Amino acid sequence: MKRRLLTLLAPLALGACTSSEVPELDYSIEQPWPSGPELPPVGNGRIIITNSMDDTLSLLDLDTMLSPSWGELARLPVGLNPVELEGPHHSAISPRGDSYYVGLSYYVPGAGSGPHGAHGSGTADGYCLKLDAKTNRLVGSVRVDRNPGDLIISADGRTLYQTHFDMLKITEVASRGGPESEMNARLAILDADTLTRKAMVPVCPAPHAVRLSPDGTRAYVACISDEVAVVQLDTEGYPVTPIKMPNPGSALAPKHEPYALTLSPTDGAVWVSSLKSRTVHYLDPVTLQVVPERAIYGLRGSPMFGVVSADGRTLYMPYQSVDAVAVIDTATSKVTQEIHLSTEGCINVHQVELTPDGKHALAVCEGDHQGPGTLHVLNLEAGTVEKTVTVGIFPDSVAILRGTP
Repeated sequence: MKRRLLTLLAPLALGACTSSEVPELDYSIEQPWPSGPELPPVGNGRIIITNSMDDTLSLLDLDTMLSPSWGELARLPVGLNPVELEGPHHSAISPRGDSYYVGLSYYVPGAGSGPHGAHGSGTADGYCLKLDAKTNRLVGSVRVDRNPGDLIISADGRTLYQTHFDMLKITEVASRGGPESEMNARLAILDADTLTRKAMVPVCPAPHAVRLSPDGTRAYVACISDEVAVVQLDTEGYPVTPIKMPNPGSALAPKHEPYALTLSPTDGAVWVSSLKSRTVHYLDPVTLQVVPERAIYGLRGSPMFGVVSADGRTLYMPYQSVDAVAVIDTATSKVTQEIHLSTEGCINVHQVELTPDGKHALAVCEGDHQGPGTLHVLNLEAGTVEKTVTVGIFPDSVAILRGTP
């Protein structure tokens, strides 16, 4: 009897709670990221650092760099998916000062399987993002190949070049016994205004650094397969010429592992940083030959992304393990000085960039990939570290956005 009474009362209870009004549901929002802080004008320059392990950009003001309270203006989120680590990797700055570009690598060391994992082992296609320099908001994106590596823009600001450090492709081809030519990853040539693909050029196995000749007719690409690929940009079909390092190995067993490139702004000479041999080789831009006599030997760690002074006389080359910047006479390839960073909290120095006046250098250090990395301001005349700032997790590039005229 009690069960029957409950059965009779149930429809009445439901009817009392039923409403004819259906609530509106909001399935999405127009902008997935929260509004960022209001930032001061760019002024003479803004420093942009990509933090690959926490999907952020560290922004710092160049004008106030030497002030006592100098630090991050903001640490802004970047990416296409707010709930997934996407690994922002390297940036390129438009010479017009109106925008900048960031690669999404979709590899995050220690973040698990799937598209994440060790450097170069991501399984998901990457992206190139375009951001507005004034608002730091996403303007557009284009899908590229998996494991984007380096990113650079042409002098006129019209064309982007993005490599793909696809180590996974090497192991995939090797597992089925394929030839090394099938291991070649592509160089993406992108329209910087519309973010559309202009060409996808196979260059070499696991290409990483890319630099352009001063006249913009060549792209030099560092390849893990102990070579530099030279892409002729002013020729139909973009022909590629491989330049082997001395006593080279193979993509599966490299002896040098070219990873980073540094280009002289005066004569276009190319300095090739190799991770395994710890050598910086000299590539003659006229003969397209590696000149062993001009190589830099004896560094106590792996050389990374350096920079050459405006007069072409001095190469500033960061190298890891010891975490120092070697000051090198480009005419003799001799190290004249070392600026040590480890005593100032640097772990795994990655890149050095000069300030516009050439008096200071900005050195970004990856850290231990679990905690924050650091940015160091070097006084080049004194050979000392003048400032140290904590940034995001695993920073891997530093660039300077110049203000619009």
